[in-house]
Amino acid sequence: MVSIQKIWHRNAFRIGITFGFDENLKQKVRQHGAVWSKTHKCWYIDYTKENYRQLKATFSEITILKDKANSPASPAPGSKINHDIAHIVDPPVANNALRPPGEAEHKVEKPENDAAKAEFCSITGKYWVIKVSYNERISKALLGTKGVYWNRSHKAFMIFRHLTVKTKVEAILGQPDLLPPDYYTSDESIAQKGEIIVEPFALEKNKMMVHLPNLSAIIQQVKRYSGSRYSKANECYLLAATPAVLENLSQLASQNGLVLLNRLLENYVHKRNAPRLRQVKLDKTVENLQTLTSPKGRVYIDAMTDYMLALNMSHNTIRSYGSAFITFLRNCNYRNPEEITQKEIVRYLGDMMKRGLSPTTGNMLVNSLQFYYRNVLHCDHFEVKLPRPKKGFSLPPVITQEECIGIFEHISNPKHKLVIMLAYGTGLRLNELVTLRWGDILFDEYKIHVKSGKGNKDRMVMLPYSIVAALLSYRDLCSSKEWVFEGQYRGEPYSGSSVQQVMRRAVARVGLTKKATPHTLRHSFATHLLEAGTDLRFIQALLGHSSIKTTTIYTHLTKKGIDRIQSPLDRLVDEAKKKKENEKTIKK
Repeated sequence: MVSIQKIWHRNAFRIGITFGFDENLKQKVRQHGAVWSKTHKCWYIDYTKENYRQLKATFSEITILKDKANSPASPAPGSKINHDIAHIVDPPVANNALRPPGEAEHKVEKPENDAAKAEFCSITGKYWVIKVSYNERISKALLGTKGVYWNRSHKAFMIFRHLTVKTKVEAILGQPDLLPPDYYTSDESIAQKGEIIVEPFALEKNKMMVHLPNLSAIIQQVKRYSGSRYSKANECYLLAATPAVLENLSQLASQNGLVLLNRLLENYVHKRNAPRLRQVKLDKTVENLQTLTSPKGRVYIDAMTDYMLALNMSHNTIRSYGSAFITFLRNCNYRNPEEITQKEIVRYLGDMMKRGLSPTTGNMLVNSLQFYYRNVLHCDHFEVKLPRPKKGFSLPPVITQEECIGIFEHISNPKHKLVIMLAYGTGLRLNELVTLRWGDILFDEYKIHVKSGKGNKDRMVMLPYSIVAALLSYRDLCSSKEWVFEGQYRGEPYSGSSVQQVMRRAVARVGLTKKATPHTLRHSFATHLLEAGTDLRFIQALLGHSSIKTTTIYTHLTKKGIDRIQSPLDRLVDEAKKKKENEKTIKK
């Protein structure tokens, strides 16, 4: 069931679209250019007659709700606000009802004060998925039940498929037999035998089509493979046609009692088909930007991403610039940027800052607009002069050497300890750390060759003497011949989020109140070098900073200079104490 409602959002009226946990409905509303609103917890599109008719044509059953008190507090002088969504096609009717022409009035059933209507949606792995109309008492009771949790992404409750949990949930909701008696058992994946079918992909010879059984555990693992993407046309996953991926699929099938059917031609798989890490990140970034963009603005964002790819920009820059530009287009109702004047741009930026936009995000927005107007539109005759939001000064967090030792001691896994110690001992960025190859470590010279770091620049950093023996022992034990820290799947690097999780757990065990991440180790590396008397220029080269101004921030963090400075209050108190002592001595 789909519900629509007139809402006031982003300085304009919109059609709010609400429905439960349903991926098919989600894809349909996206086809209409709908965008998710965190404020109203619904999808929304522009409040137009054409959009309303398209929704009626797409969804057979639509419930039209009366609008809530969400109109602007002070409308423009002389403007008339109509709170009826049906006014798009019909004159206003009594009771603010939303009635399309030729149809009977919709009656919106109001739930009882102490009851909640629940609806069973589907089965996902170990869980039943249900959606429940909001009721504070019932929601608290459900979340207090063991085996029930709230899925924030899909706005639904996940219920563990167990008889005891089923009985408790149905008693709380007052709806017996709501959940099917399809209970989860530990050997379910083996009991539900199936096949993993691997076939050649005609459109891309370096890819292979992988058809999976409807098992959530299997699908979730395959989705995490490097370069994995789902093809709706072929109803399968497309993976790199490499021996390592094929071997991973074979192991996945055998571990879960499945059969792997290999229908590939001879010599179809080859290691040269392995996707490059940079290519995978760029493809994923561009795909995400296209998903976030409405069809109305696709032509503008595609032109921008094409130009950034041609300039060989990093995926982080493309993501940041693209996301900021999409926000700008969305707030301008996807108008042609060539028609937007400089005054409108400045007014938009001021409005965003008024809403609490941080200076860093504001500068990123300015950079993205400057890039689009100067590079994509080639507006040489039109210079966009935008005000730069004043950026605040904040010191990066740093931990002491004693706290570093405590973190190392609270990590028992040798691989985890090695990656954290290497992060502190070299000052590498997180991405540089997880993509480190054995060939990049020069053991004889006690150096590490960082290739394609930030800004696609190479540099040399130190390899700590104290870690060489442990690193050599680890190399003899691990099976990876390429990556120093291999990920869960063979042939793939370690995940940056896994390193962050290791650090987070170690910090919690130590009991630090500071917020410390793997990047904090990089800040600590630079600060401790500076305290030891290392020249600032050498630290700049080790960190890979393009400007010395970036490195000078660590001068504000060193204790060496601060400890020598005495507060005037302390000096005043000390002099007063000395004066009293002298007076006592004279009296004696």
